[in-house]
Amino acid sequence: MTSSETSASAFSSSDTTALERQAEVEQPVTLEQIWNENHRRSCVDWIRKSGYKRVCLQFPDDYLPHSNAISVGLNELLSPEDVKVFILADTTYGSCCVDEIAAAHVDADSVIHFGNACRSRASRLPVLYLYPELPLDVNVLLDKLLSLRAESKDRQLCVYLDIGYQYLYGEQLKKQLLETLEPKELLLELFPPIEADSKTTKETTSLERICIFIGADNQRFANLSLTAPAAVQWHIYDGSSGSLSSKNPLTAQFIRRRYFHIEKCKDAQTLGLIVATLSAEGYLDVVTRLQTMAKGRGIKTQLISVGRINPAKLANFLEIDCFVLIGCPFNNMYDSKEYYKPIVSVFEAEMALNPAWHMRYPEAYVTDFKQLLPEGRSFLPFDAADIPENDVSLVSGKLRGAVNDSLQTAGDPASLALATQAKMALMTTDTGLSFEDRTWQGLDPALGQTEPAKLQQGLSGIPINYSHQ
Repeated sequence: MTSSETSASAFSSSDTTALERQAEVEQPVTLEQIWNENHRRSCVDWIRKSGYKRVCLQFPDDYLPHSNAISVGLNELLSPEDVKVFILADTTYGSCCVDEIAAAHVDADSVIHFGNACRSRASRLPVLYLYPELPLDVNVLLDKLLSLRAESKDRQLCVYLDIGYQYLYGEQLKKQLLETLEPKELLLELFPPIEADSKTTKETTSLERICIFIGADNQRFANLSLTAPAAVQWHIYDGSSGSLSSKNPLTAQFIRRRYFHIEKCKDAQTLGLIVATLSAEGYLDVVTRLQTMAKGRGIKTQLISVGRINPAKLANFLEIDCFVLIGCPFNNMYDSKEYYKPIVSVFEAEMALNPAWHMRYPEAYVTDFKQLLPEGRSFLPFDAADIPENDVSLVSGKLRGAVNDSLQTAGDPASLALATQAKMALMTTDTGLSFEDRTWQGLDPALGQTEPAKLQQGLSGIPINYSHQ
């Protein structure tokens, strides 16, 4: 592959990318696990009850081998009705989000979403979520959990079922867990929760509780464990291997890394707001809020939408000091080790820009940006007047924010971006390249300065044989 081909591959996808990508692939599933009698009945009843005529089936990458069989099977079940079924794959941002934009290309009136789902409320189309039904030996599960009886006794116990095991939810499993672990209180919950049951998850924030996740150590567990604190650590029962393990997501190393990124966000002169969702409700409100808070601190913002992000794409924005990823709850925390500039979540940007969060240590992370809006449970009002005047960066040790503005207004030499080195050489402390400093800023439209072109007959036919040849 030539150098030009290598660079080009970073900005476009090949025909087989969706089938070869491994980032979101989880435990392999069979057709029976994702398309059994329960799934078929749910789909047909939902479509017929609402009278949908153009239905999109959205699959994650690891479900694609079964997508055609499911589409054909659904068409056969709906044969008397005039219903068109389409397959969606290789989604714009992440397979957990409903791709309403792609569905709009075929004028769909509904979406059936398979597999991993963040359950962000879709704003345009009705959605039916279908989860796999993975095998689980309940007796083996109870035997493994016996080791946690002493820890769970006389405490609040929360057991969360991952998407592959939600079909087990019911009073029978709850009774078996109560008899095995003997907790003071037992909460059996689904994750991600159904919207109607989401209030239950919000209210269970006792730090004295024991938390068990029945599923794999995946992105869903990471999201849940960060937002719902446990007494000491989380316990994970992997249904595929039958193993029980423990994990503490909020380690000291994790906290130090995230708070370092928060300080980098405070130091930024230009923030890049990456829109990684176009369907989640409230994303435009979050963009407006971030822009308002950044403006109050004298920070510039740029709005960016590049689809799935990668280091090559974001490296084009040299003038941006820090990126804020506005995505769904499962796509909001991002490890930016491979990137040139740090990437923070909306919550971390809120902690950096909103003085109301100063010296306030949250009990848990907020991954759903809607909770930071006025109607959310983690909302704190922003007041630019509360920004501290004597604000010093913990990373660079320099003054920032309102202090720099006041010094520049007074003409104080300390505001100049110059520093004297030992050899009496001058250097700038701001090494970033702003858009105005670029030698090429894109095509110049020269509006009103050129004569309009005359209309001419264009080419017709196919490239190998145009009509005029």
